[in-house]
Amino acid sequence: MALAVLLVATVAGAAEPVKLPPAMAELLSAAQADLRADRPAQAVERLRTLPDGVEDHALRHLLLGHAHVRQSAFDQAAAAYQQALAMDPAMTEAGLGLAQVRFRQERWRDAADLLGRYVSTDTCEADLLVLYAQAARELADAALARLLVDKGVLRFPGDARLRQLDLAVAVDEDDTEAVRRAVRYLLDREPTDADLWQRLAWVEARGQEDAGRLVALEAAVLCAPDNLEHRRALLAALLAAGNWPTVLARGRALLAGPMAGRAAADIDLMDLLVRAADAGAADATLRAWIDRVPEAERTRAMQIADARLALRQAKPEAARAILGRLIALGDTDPAVFLWAGHLAEQAEDWTEARTLYDHARTLPGRDARLATLYLARLDIRRGREAEAGRLLRSYLNDYPEDAVARSLLALVKEGAGM
Repeated sequence: MALAVLLVATVAGAAEPVKLPPAMAELLSAAQADLRADRPAQAVERLRTLPDGVEDHALRHLLLGHAHVRQSAFDQAAAAYQQALAMDPAMTEAGLGLAQVRFRQERWRDAADLLGRYVSTDTCEADLLVLYAQAARELADAALARLLVDKGVLRFPGDARLRQLDLAVAVDEDDTEAVRRAVRYLLDREPTDADLWQRLAWVEARGQEDAGRLVALEAAVLCAPDNLEHRRALLAALLAAGNWPTVLARGRALLAGPMAGRAAADIDLMDLLVRAADAGAADATLRAWIDRVPEAERTRAMQIADARLALRQAKPEAARAILGRLIALGDTDPAVFLWAGHLAEQAEDWTEARTLYDHARTLPGRDARLATLYLARLDIRRGREAEAGRLLRSYLNDYPEDAVARSLLALVKEGAGM
């Protein structure tokens, strides 16, 4: 049978030519032309059947795998590559093709095993090192990921993908200084990358460098002014630093500008702004901002701020109603029960006050301890000194150094003529 020469370099990335029967060579050349012309469906149809009387070859299955990949038909591509490897286990391109398919299928272990078998990290292209390192990260193999990234950065120092992986691996390793170095390198080349400035802010926060963190967050907002997530991060940092006036001013500008609709729909952002307005007792602004959030979507902080606003406006019943809704929704902060109980007591709703104080006593935390004192004070106020004395003596058995409890007990004894 006459043989034709088909260079494997054009098909399988190898250097040595392969001799094929003319009919097979013609088939594979035509399929290659289809792939170069971005006609994968035509290539698949062409490669489905063998020419009459021609022995099958691994190269047919290799090209079939490539065509299926172009169609995102990954199961079929994997089957084709596996058949190519069954016929020629040394066919590197089939092994790499299968590795890339397994990666796209998120079969990280299979992808890493294939890459380890068919990739030489000293000679391969940067694309394969990136793929291999990403698979290692997905497998949480920190040592392998670091080895591959270091090898890649050494061989391809200007490759942005490897530099980004260097940063990602440093984050995985929780190595603050390595993250700082990687971020600084990338920022020198991409100073307008807002996400990098966000990452630098994280690094500065880890090092308790508050000023540096705020500068980095400001830079992120300047680089991506339409990104609400970056704005939210900056406002949260400012509020945590106690700089509510700046948060208040920026919130006013934001909610009066072109991003107002998006900002008002961002519940976490509105939560920050409401807390800043509450901290500054900017009541008109606070009322307006709370009202921009549907009642069913208001956060706990918003409802607490709303209750405080009601009290500042001399509306204790409105505050009670808000706290009652929080409690009905399952709030477990004893301070909320004490506050609601105190408002009930002021309204001389004794039964409600006692119920709230009693419930607060069952909750964990220091405020739960105070509930006993509130309850004893309520009993004293209502002339029930015996019950108050019993509560206080039991309490002092557990907390004998509590001066407030001792003072209340002295009042009980004085009122009872003891």
